[in-house]
Order: sequence, then structure tokens, then C-alpha cells
Amino acid sequence: MWREASGREGRFDMFESVIPNQFRVFRAMGLGFSSWFRNFIPFTSLAVILYAPVFAWVALSDPRKATSVDDLVSSYFVRPLYVMAGVGVLVPALITYRVVQQLGGQQVSMGESIVRGVRGIAPGLIVAVIVNLLQLIPVGGIIAAVLTCTWFVATPAAVAEKLGPFAAMGRSGVLTLGRRWGIFGLTFLVGLVVALTAMVWIVPAINRGDASFLTSFKTWTVVFMALMGVLHLYTGVVASVSYALLRQDKDGMSHEALAAVFD
Repeated sequence: MWREASGREGRFDMFESVIPNQFRVFRAMGLGFSSWFRNFIPFTSLAVILYAPVFAWVALSDPRKATSVDDLVSSYFVRPLYVMAGVGVLVPALITYRVVQQLGGQQVSMGESIVRGVRGIAPGLIVAVIVNLLQLIPVGGIIAAVLTCTWFVATPAAVAEKLGPFAAMGRSGVLTLGRRWGIFGLTFLVGLVVALTAMVWIVPAINRGDASFLTSFKTWTVVFMALMGVLHLYTGVVASVSYALLRQDKDGMSHEALAAVFD
């Protein structure tokens, strides 16, 4: 059973359960898809602009200069993906204001959303650096997964509540407490798409290491990066939506009241 849509511009009531103050991962994902669909051109254009330098880097590179398969994968595949991950932290920061305002029934410009989102860049970068460094050590991947779920809404919290990086990370820990398994499920589903693509498509081709693969290496890399970009953008939208839902969940704050917090 679902509540009827209010009819106000930008509202997503059609997705909201009759238990409005419970965070649910599929609810967040549904609202994320809806928000991206309503903002497909501005959000996708923003992502294209942010990722364009990385794609240019790959397009202008020459994988034939690699001295080995390991050098090929490291220099022309892994490193660009790490840069993409770093650039990807900008997305939730720059779209949070627009997403939350639309949830509250208001329409704002992308320019204003970008200006207000600058505050969220620092916590996003700090989280990305910590998570990626942890993955380089034994059992670090487990710790990184826990911290990713804990700090999932640090960037939107910094933007909405005008918090510094570490205060935003602490605030995210409070908001996600008791809801981290759901967030883990969300990030796991996104990560599974990437992992399956790599295992089914990329890894077998790298293992072959034949001339035909080397010739088409740029194509493989660009396609995989494009998939990563799409998933980063969607995850960024869901993070912004999740912040609004968690504020409703934990603080009993309606979308309209949360939209007013920015003023």
C-alpha cells in the first residue's frame, strides 16, 4: 500500500511507504532511480564533464608501450580507475542540494547546487583515500567495507548541515547506526555489477594477452570506465537520497523541513 502522490513538483511520494520513517535500501534505490531520471541531463552532463579528463588520458595513452602485462594493467587500467574513484567523490557533493530540495518539493538550479556542494568535497576525498589505502593491506577490505557503510552519507551531511569533514563523518556514523546492513546491501549490489563485468569480460581477455586484446585495450578500458562512471553517479544520487531518508528515520524530519535546513 502506497500513499498517493501529492502532485507537488519534485515530490516522490509515490515511492514512500505508509511507514514513512523507516530507511529501506530498496526505497533508497527506487528514489535514486527516480531522482536521476528527473535530472538525467544535468546530472549526466556533470558526470561527463568531471570524468572527461580521465577518458582523455586513456584515449591519448599508448598501451603498446607497456613492458609487461602487469605494467599494462597497472598503468593503463588500474590507475585510471583509481583517478575515476577520486573524481567520483565530487558527484554526491555537487548534487545533494538539488536532490534534497526536489524531495521537499522545490526546484533549484544546478549552478546553485554545485556552489553549495563544495563543502562536501573534503569529507568525500578523505573517505575515498582512507578506504582505498585500507584495501592495500591484509583484511583491509573488510575494514574498508565497514567504514564505507558508516560514512556513506558523510558528504551529504557536510553539505546540508554545514559541517567540517570529520564532523560530517561522525554525523554519518550516527545516522547510519542500525542501518548499515541495508547500506552494505546497496553498495554490495553496485560492486557486484563491477566485479561480474571484470570477471566475465576483462580478466579472461587480460589472461589471453594476445595481440588482438592489446589492439582493443583502449576500447575495453573506456567501456569499463563508462560503466564505473554510471555506477558512481547512481551511487552518488542514492547517497543524497539516503541522507534525506535517514534524517527522516532518525530525526523525524520531513523532506520539506530538511529542504529548509539549507536556508
